[in-house]
Amino acid sequence: MKRGLRARFFAALLPALSRGHVGLSEPWRKKLLGSLAGKVLEIGPGTGVNLAYLPDGVHWIGLEPNPYLHPHLKRALSLRGLSGEVLLGQAEAIPLPEESVEAVVATLVLCSVADPRATLAEILRVLKPGGRLVFLEHVAAPPGSSLRRFQDLLCPLWGFLGDGCHPNRETLALIREAGFARVEAEAFELPLPLVAPHVAGVAWKG
Repeated sequence: MKRGLRARFFAALLPALSRGHVGLSEPWRKKLLGSLAGKVLEIGPGTGVNLAYLPDGVHWIGLEPNPYLHPHLKRALSLRGLSGEVLLGQAEAIPLPEESVEAVVATLVLCSVADPRATLAEILRVLKPGGRLVFLEHVAAPPGSSLRRFQDLLCPLWGFLGDGCHPNRETLALIREAGFARVEAEAFELPLPLVAPHVAGVAWKG
């Protein structure tokens, strides 16, 4: 769990940071989230910005390790009018039974989990057969590029300021290696310093 002054500071800063990225990435969020149904687990939901894009009728479960963000999430869930709950926990040890959700949502979170491989293994565990992970993540620039060199150089400082975020994490490769039956992804760039390269897509469990 994340507690202390850094966690409080990040919780206070996140609403403003989220609004900026949501405005830039809204078309991908609508495409990824608008067709979900059943039980939907979101890991690291932050302030709950994705709730606006979920269809009526889903049961949303938000797994958020920062307890100072829970009031934002509960307020957003109430305003959206969805059934759901907010859980305190880590994505590397999801407190749900095996094969218990139809979908998992990960937006700008796989960059900051401590162990992305363990997180993806947990996602596969809790997904029902045929379920899907939908993801929208910033990723590492191509090896050898000037941007990648900056990402590698600034990663320690960026991680300290950004709640553990790794600008140079090769997240799509990790998803492809995790054991999903099929992965479809689109690469694109957003006008953001250091974290311009993004991927969005769906990974299906067999």
